[in-house]
Amino acid sequence: MSTTRRVVVVASALALSGLISGVAGTATADSSVTATTAVNVRSAASTSSKIIGGLYRGQTVTAVSTTGGWTKIKYSSGTGYVSSQYLKGGATLPGGTTAQTRVTTTDVNLRRGPGLSYGKIKVLPKNTTVTLTGKAARGYTEVTHGSSTGWIATQYLRQPSGLPPVTGTRVATADLLIRTTSGADYKVVGEIAQGRTVSITGTTQNGRAQIIYANAIRWVTAKYLSTPVSTGPVAPGLPKITGTRYATTTLIIRSTPDANFQSVTEVGIGTALSITGVVTNARMQIVYDNAVRWVTAQYLSTTKPATPAYPVEKGLKPNAIKVHRAVRANFPQITSIGGVRRDPLPDHPSGRALDLMIPSYKSASGKALGQKIALWAKANARSLGINYVIWNQHIWNIERDKEGWRYMADRGGDSANHKNHVHITVFG
Repeated sequence: MSTTRRVVVVASALALSGLISGVAGTATADSSVTATTAVNVRSAASTSSKIIGGLYRGQTVTAVSTTGGWTKIKYSSGTGYVSSQYLKGGATLPGGTTAQTRVTTTDVNLRRGPGLSYGKIKVLPKNTTVTLTGKAARGYTEVTHGSSTGWIATQYLRQPSGLPPVTGTRVATADLLIRTTSGADYKVVGEIAQGRTVSITGTTQNGRAQIIYANAIRWVTAKYLSTPVSTGPVAPGLPKITGTRYATTTLIIRSTPDANFQSVTEVGIGTALSITGVVTNARMQIVYDNAVRWVTAQYLSTTKPATPAYPVEKGLKPNAIKVHRAVRANFPQITSIGGVRRDPLPDHPSGRALDLMIPSYKSASGKALGQKIALWAKANARSLGINYVIWNQHIWNIERDKEGWRYMADRGGDSANHKNHVHITVFG
């Protein structure tokens, strides 16, 4: 072998060893590496170069080469650069929760990535057991089910024991009914006296807060719950509070500013939050419930936002507000209406959907009222900007008007089958 050829071979070997040392566990070029946290993808190997995208924690990509602490990866239709310290060789993460299982709490979409923008692989029915891979990002958890691997919104997974984890406590500011569900079909199973402390899970629906009571999932009216007042000194180690900001939308209170956060709870529009002035990954550090937490900074304001005429209209699109007010004017017997909430489908989170809860929905009068509202919505769809209506396990879509009301497969339960409420989705 010539001297020149030996130099080329040695240089190639050194470049490969750089890839090995820079990203632990990577054996060859064009092999898999996984992001250990949310990290920027840049156009060149420098922190001053343009950011062309990002990787979420647990995202696996193909490494091309590594040099100077930067790894060149295949990204989108080309390549990009990521700091090697945030990558690990292989397609798994260290300390993962592989072999642990969770159970779905409702019918939920298994998606190709951690977010509503990713395509649906399939729908997993309620009470489906899935296995965790150890990856989590953006409020989603990667799981396997059969031969499929995908992502599920973390809030729709529970421990096999059946109870969601407790995220904190609240104090009742009035005597509260303990309800079996958050909807109009609830049964009262007890009462909580004013001043009593309850354990919350951080989930709210229809103005009700989910609690764990007598080792079961129950619901109480959320507005009558207050954060416990500490009578002792502030816990040591908390940063100094530098000011107050107000939530301009419903905000997730996060455990960390990174993509692998845990959702502690949610706060509504207008909630005053104590800030420290620290911003990381576009998240503002706050002191909440005597602990360091994080919220998305862009949804904070120095002035308290005006409260809308109806709380349910917070975050609704104009067409949804139009439908809401028309329903109130035409059907005053509808007193419980659901609007913006977290959901694996985009309708409610985007502010394009309303759930009109039917009182005594199993009675003849309740069924007649639901039918009347569904037909009214269909007849006024064009003027109100309605896209589709679901009622009593049937769907009507303005774009498929000629097909009339189409039957929907059983989803298991009156709420999932829209027997206790009329669902209306509007055009955005």
